[in-house]
Amino acid sequence: MAGPGTAGPVPPVEVECWTLHGQRRRYPAEQVRFRPAVYGVAVDGGRVLLGRSAFTGRLDIPGGAVEPWESLEQALRREFREETGVEPEPIELFHFTENFFAFFNHPFHSLRFYYLVRVPAGATFTPQPGEVTEVSWVDLAMAPADAFAPGDREILEKAVRRAAGRR
Repeated sequence: MAGPGTAGPVPPVEVECWTLHGQRRRYPAEQVRFRPAVYGVAVDGGRVLLGRSAFTGRLDIPGGAVEPWESLEQALRREFREETGVEPEPIELFHFTENFFAFFNHPFHSLRFYYLVRVPAGATFTPQPGEVTEVSWVDLAMAPADAFAPGDREILEKAVRRAAGRR
């Protein structure tokens, strides 16, 4: 904390953000908004449950924005259910990331919370129209590296290791 007569940190004029398509773009700092988000990783052996993004075509971890009135677990249940059609059972918070990204030209300071979740055995999945084109179990060992958003594969591998350690 700055003392009397001393200046604190000077905020930047611009913030660099990743776009949905993996490019970097600069935005005026005053346009950046906080966006807490929560994601659920369901694991079945070496497979993980993922949706295919209607926006990028990549495999995505089900989840999204936390509304101001929601707890993390409430948002996790809502977002996972919206994107997959299935009610998840949260098991544990296992990972956190922070980054800057832009979604449809809106810049965000993203705080992302990742949970291991359980889904009912034999569940039928229903993708969210307009956002998710398909939902399926994906074998991480068989999926190409470019099938995921940057950083997601490492998070998914961590989830698989964590789930294996819980058995």
